[in-house]
Amino acid sequence: MMTRIQRRRQRRGERGQSTVEFALSLLLMMGFVLFFVQLSLLFAYGNLVHYATFMAARAYQAAGMTDQDQVRRARDTIVRLLKKSQGEPGLEKYRFIAQGEGGDGDVSGLTLGPGPQFDPKNIDLSWMQGVRYSFRGKVSMVPIGAAGRPNSNSVTLTSESWLGREKSFGECMTYMRKLGGALIDNGC
Repeated sequence: MMTRIQRRRQRRGERGQSTVEFALSLLLMMGFVLFFVQLSLLFAYGNLVHYATFMAARAYQAAGMTDQDQVRRARDTIVRLLKKSQGEPGLEKYRFIAQGEGGDGDVSGLTLGPGPQFDPKNIDLSWMQGVRYSFRGKVSMVPIGAAGRPNSNSVTLTSESWLGREKSFGECMTYMRKLGGALIDNGC
């Protein structure tokens, strides 16, 4: 049986324990909250990217005067929805959430044209043309990233939309001339 003095000495040694436990629990809970906020922002941005790639694929699909006109309209759609401005196609509109990754032009993350399965000679795969946009977003459990590894707390996501591409008016006219000089047709 402990004496009264022994109990008092034991309690004095435990002073501040609840404060330390509260501080550690608060850090852990704030880490979870920050993680879910970052994840929610990344998913919302992913939804915007999905919409942008679909709209760009529609612009790419629609017939135009030239094939370059179709590419320009698709590129402009992505820039209008995801980038800062037409004059700055490399700068992200929401760079605090994610940034374009890769790509094959001046618009980071954007790839236009045939997909990896595209085969112009195979009727089943000849339509696989469209838009691909890849982006990298930061998602971390701890507010402080791993030192020396800048991409350790990030994830790369890709949105694709393959709707095909209509022949441009110029391509259609070239094809019709090969057939013997026909000028008007209801489609190529």
